[in-house]
Amino acid sequence: MAQTDPSKRISAEEIRTLLHENVESGFSHTSYAEESLRFHYLLQGDPRAVEETDKILDASIQGMLSKDPLRNFRYLFIVNTGLVTRYVIEAGLPQEQVYAISDLYIQKADVAKTIEEIKALNRELWSRYVDMVKKARQKHAYSKTMRACLDYIDLHFNEKLTLAMLGKHLDLNPCYLATLFKKEMGETFGSYLMGIRIKTAKALLTRTEYSYSQIAYSLAFCSQSHFIKCFREQTHLTPMQYRMQFWEENFASAQRS
Repeated sequence: MAQTDPSKRISAEEIRTLLHENVESGFSHTSYAEESLRFHYLLQGDPRAVEETDKILDASIQGMLSKDPLRNFRYLFIVNTGLVTRYVIEAGLPQEQVYAISDLYIQKADVAKTIEEIKALNRELWSRYVDMVKKARQKHAYSKTMRACLDYIDLHFNEKLTLAMLGKHLDLNPCYLATLFKKEMGETFGSYLMGIRIKTAKALLTRTEYSYSQIAYSLAFCSQSHFIKCFREQTHLTPMQYRMQFWEENFASAQRS
């Protein structure tokens, strides 16, 4: 394992110097109480969390991570996105879904050209998380077992996956798991899994040029015809009709603008 060159390590003197500079300028970081209030709002699904979130990117109370203003905003956004992501996972939201959202917003922030773009991304992210928490609270928080189920599905929905396989992974009886799933999710395991696959198929149809057979097999459908049948049952459209409708609507929108 590579060792850090001792001469390049941050020294105790550097730390003391920064502390002195902060004291001299009257700077202090956001208090733990203020941080706790913001996350309390978030975990209650309270929109006030979004109003509070602007403070997250304020260098005057959060600290300076870079002398370049845009880079500083980007760093603050990334640090706080990582923090809020863990809070909403602790609130009971599916881990893989939450991490996917976090990753996408960080990727957008990474290429943002202005501070205003990053501010807008920050508010959008917090609004999304607040809405997710609010909906979860209205339904009720998922049990630890159900969160484990949803996380496993998020990681394996594109593979052959059965209730028996899920039960084996969680060391639970499939019959018990089926009852628990229906009770907490309001639908069967099979219905939920199919819903995830069809939602993913919609995204692939409108955001990629994958063929219908490529999409079918990438989502563990046994054949293209089976995929088309299931897709039509869920959407009342064939994959081709769905893709064409999307492109026609986008074209019409571009023409109007």
